[in-house]
Amino acid sequence: MNSTNVDAKERILRASIQLFSEKGFDATSVTEIARSAGVTKALIYYYFKSKEEILDSLVQSLQDRVTSIKMDFVHANIVQMIQDGRLDITPDRLSFASEEDTSFFLENGYKYFKTVLDFALENRGTIRILMFESLKSSKNRYELFHLMNLTVESREDPVFKTISQADNDFNYSADMVMFKFFYTTFPLVNFVVYYDDYKTASGQNDEELRASFLQTFRIISSSLISGKDILLRNEN
Repeated sequence: MNSTNVDAKERILRASIQLFSEKGFDATSVTEIARSAGVTKALIYYYFKSKEEILDSLVQSLQDRVTSIKMDFVHANIVQMIQDGRLDITPDRLSFASEEDTSFFLENGYKYFKTVLDFALENRGTIRILMFESLKSSKNRYELFHLMNLTVESREDPVFKTISQADNDFNYSADMVMFKFFYTTFPLVNFVVYYDDYKTASGQNDEELRASFLQTFRIISSSLISGKDILLRNEN
């Protein structure tokens, strides 16, 4: 594929993101995408069989990158700390060898979340589409859940497999999934989707707004700490 063709395909994808996020997936026609991208409908159908395949391509690209970011963190921190004897996973907690190890993990977790946040902000057009689709009775309504590995198939995702192979006590408890969705994933998605509107309403600049959100993540994360451990489910 030559550079001209690559450029045309990228323009189709960029135009689709803009139109899907502004008008909605169902309300956007292939004709509008072609007009916005400056290509013919025939060229769109050369690359994509349908409008649905365009969205599938956007989601897959996002999924691949999110998985890559997650796996980098898992290998460099969780797996490595287990191998070094600094971390032991039990059914209800991450148990660290020392408070220094707990702090080390939390700080790296904070850096990881910053990376995810920056990536999400860069791709907020696509995430906005998935957010709106999740509110409708359409075939795309669960794409956001698949992206965040919050479906029943989540135990088949590479992150789960990698951690469970390093320590077979690891599992997704109901409490962990609930906390992950409603206190980390969903706030992140909402923040990204309404970022520009909230920035205007609050009068904060990009640096202030991002720092405020990250500080909230630090506060929420600290609620999971019990001594040297990080809880994976409610402690009764």
